[in-house]
Amino acid sequence: LTQFKQATLPVKYLGLPLLSTRLTKQDCAPLLERILARANSWVSKSLSYAGRLQLIQSTLASMQVFWASIFLLPVDIIKGCERTLRRFLWGGSGNSHKHSLVKWSKVCLPRQEGGLGIKSLKSWNQAMLLKQIWNLLNDHSL
Repeated sequence: LTQFKQATLPVKYLGLPLLSTRLTKQDCAPLLERILARANSWVSKSLSYAGRLQLIQSTLASMQVFWASIFLLPVDIIKGCERTLRRFLWGGSGNSHKHSLVKWSKVCLPRQEGGLGIKSLKSWNQAMLLKQIWNLLNDHSL
């Protein structure tokens, strides 16, 4: 009568899966695919390291912020995202494998400490979730 269709979980809402269980690697596959597709879409052979660094900071690293503010991302997903960022920075493509010139933990340090200022995705995920807890404890609306 109402023309509504019955669906099963996971259903997507605002690009995120609505789940009744813990988030799995398969549920986060669209996030990895989008980051990899964006990194591979740029013609990065003509970009310098500084240009690739700027693209990482402005676009690629921020693509996972929406997911990280809602879910505790699995470790495999965080490693996959960082692998794509690392390969794009040093090799110019999300797929190409080139040896890193600097350890990734050093790259993720602030510029004042000798790093490149890329945020660590694991600590960023934890910070975003702690912000949600802070808002709940201080009677802010979700």
